[in-house]
Amino acid sequence: MKDNFWDTVADAPEEEPSAPPIVPSDSAEVFAPSTPAFERTHSWPETVDRDRSYNARLSDFDVSVWDSENDAQAIVDWFNKEYVKQGGSEKSVDFFKEATDIYNFNSIADAKTFLALALGILNGNVKIGENDEMQDWISSERPRWMKQYEANATMWAGIAAAFAFTTILAFVLITGSILAMSLLDEMEGDTWPTGEAQIVYFEEWVETSCGDDGCSDTQYAEANFELHCIEDGMVTSQWVCGGNETANTTMFEHYYHSGFFEHAPVGYMIDHLYGEETHAIAYNPADPTEVDLRPGFQMNWEWLLPVLIPLGSLLVLARNRHFNVKEGYVSLWGLLKGDLEV
Repeated sequence: MKDNFWDTVADAPEEEPSAPPIVPSDSAEVFAPSTPAFERTHSWPETVDRDRSYNARLSDFDVSVWDSENDAQAIVDWFNKEYVKQGGSEKSVDFFKEATDIYNFNSIADAKTFLALALGILNGNVKIGENDEMQDWISSERPRWMKQYEANATMWAGIAAAFAFTTILAFVLITGSILAMSLLDEMEGDTWPTGEAQIVYFEEWVETSCGDDGCSDTQYAEANFELHCIEDGMVTSQWVCGGNETANTTMFEHYYHSGFFEHAPVGYMIDHLYGEETHAIAYNPADPTEVDLRPGFQMNWEWLLPVLIPLGSLLVLARNRHFNVKEGYVSLWGLLKGDLEV
């Protein structure tokens, strides 16, 4: 048998902590194995003999997942009930965190450590000295010198998460606004009239790029259009476009160069421009400088990627258990105000 109570617990990680029973003068236990350690409807005796042995497991508590200080409070509340009956004073969660060097209670391992300390104190294996100092208790989970280091690391992780969250959120808002404006333009352009534009210049080519995974081809195309319009100023002050150039027409020139954000994909332009002299385009009758090279409402689903991918990243950041974005903002505000020290 090892000399230290905590070493006994550490050597058996698969089992929930239970203090080595002290042989009581009375064989009665504080609660039977089938009785939960923390039950609001249970009637506890007014006093408990110090010679009685306490045995408890995490399964005795009404907690499904040990991942917050609210869960740790269940162990502390039960401990305080029994410790007060022994003549001791109530302890807080912070007392247990200080004694066990657990800065952030968030796992079943932390719960086992809290319960091991509680049982050790109740069974007399661990003594509480002046200023709540522990006697006969050594926590090997985290050395005390790491507490401030972990606190700072957690603070900076939260601040970094807050910065990342803010940056990605701004990107989502910008790309979302661009996408929304594009959709509105598409809806407006769906009502525009169409006219034949002359194809002044058209060229398509393929560029090949090679890497470790092999080579890939990318199709490109560019074109130059002339749209000839007559202004109907007598009735609607709008333009009627199409047909050949005359002395009364005004020419509007438009360029196309394939790219990710081009409304008309390169494949569409190659299919409709190759070998042709004119191309039907939609134009804004109030301002022919605005045209749609692919008439009709079209939804480019690839435009959703710059919005959906960062939005998914925001959800991952917000739900991550290892750091808290909200606490990151609080820490950052505290640093700016001078309430926190680096």
